Amino acid sequence: LSRELFLKENQIIRLGTPPLRIEITTGISGVQFSDCYPLRVIDNFDDIKVHCISLEHLKTNKKAAGRFKDLNDLENLP
Repeated sequence: LSRELFLKENQIIRLGTPPLRIEITTGISGVQFSDCYPLRVIDNFDDIKVHCISLEHLKTNKKAAGRFKDLNDLENLP
């Protein structure tokens, strides 16, 4: 893996194989990284700090994606 791979826009980087696969996206619909990063949510999972998109930005993304699954997810978010 190289740094350049993560700097390309709208890429999906897959690590591992299901069911232990991690997917890293370098762009998502409806929001910009520069808007999301300052409002990110930081949580700990097993003492590992994880940065996540805020709930409001996630909702914006789900609406913009517009897929059935995303719209269904949107109905079930708080």
